[in-house]
Amino acid sequence: MCENITLSVREQADMKVRAWKNRAKGKGVRWRMLRDTVSVVSSNWLTSYMVETCMIRIWGLTRKKTKELIEELVDMGDLLVEKDTKTGDMKYYLNRERARFWLGDQTLQAIPAGIVQVVELTKSVSALEV
Repeated sequence: MCENITLSVREQADMKVRAWKNRAKGKGVRWRMLRDTVSVVSSNWLTSYMVETCMIRIWGLTRKKTKELIEELVDMGDLLVEKDTKTGDMKYYLNRERARFWLGDQTLQAIPAGIVQVVELTKSVSALEV
């Protein structure tokens, strides 16, 4: 007989993180950095400064390294770019057609809560600075 087992929120989050790490098995560190950059811009349009700040918090990357990753993803067509007419800043967003390659079949639901929290924190701080 099969029982209906419900998982706690913590257990679900742990499973999501394990799946996130398992998806990167056998891939290099650069691939994981690119995937995390894609996941950062998956929910909202973010300025380059906001993406750089997120990647500093997640990986400890320099702003220059993050710019290289962003440029590589834009060249491959995985990120969309838009120039903000008011501020002149470049904004980036995930190309939804390419999300499955980086994030797997669950796409946005596969992103761990830690990355989502970093993005939300960065957005809220940036909103306060304006």
